[in-house]
Amino acid sequence: RRAGAGVGSWPDPGRFGDLEDFVVPAESLRDSKAGSCDEAQSHLADMVATDEADGGLLPAFDAFVREHVLPWLKRRLVASGALSDEASETPTRVWYQRPPTLRLQPGPSTRYVKPHADADYGHQPGELNFWMPLTCQSRTGTTLWLESAPGVGDYVPLDISVGQVACFHGTSRRHHVPANSSECTRVSSD
Repeated sequence: RRAGAGVGSWPDPGRFGDLEDFVVPAESLRDSKAGSCDEAQSHLADMVATDEADGGLLPAFDAFVREHVLPWLKRRLVASGALSDEASETPTRVWYQRPPTLRLQPGPSTRYVKPHADADYGHQPGELNFWMPLTCQSRTGTTLWLESAPGVGDYVPLDISVGQVACFHGTSRRHHVPANSSECTRVSSD
């Protein structure tokens, strides 16, 4: 509700439904040259970036990073030999994107995210992507597709469910999201 009608709403304004049922208004989807799409995206990004209230998105995101991502990452660093067992008990400095990016892909639509590596957009090679679907792939019919190694082009869909997170090196491995032909909205965070 706080995001406003320019970002979208549920069919029944009196109650929240499943994210898949969230309706993005057509005027928010026009070509970005018309301004509405950019305005809606900017407004949503601002809403995410300022949601610091108890129970808000940012405190939940910080807790998720602190309680799940960082311990997993430390275990991976120790397993790979990049961090010693002794060092795993000491604080390790990590930078992460805050706020996260929230992506909405309403359907039905022919719009899609073209194959790209994040390096194409200036991201540095030390980054890892953590991608989390917030909607059910069986309802939206689409998900993130990823190549198995840099430059191979053998894209396969990430078969993960709501509540799971995929980690990959998006700076070097190309990835994309096909068009959403369903009647539902696909939502993810990274």
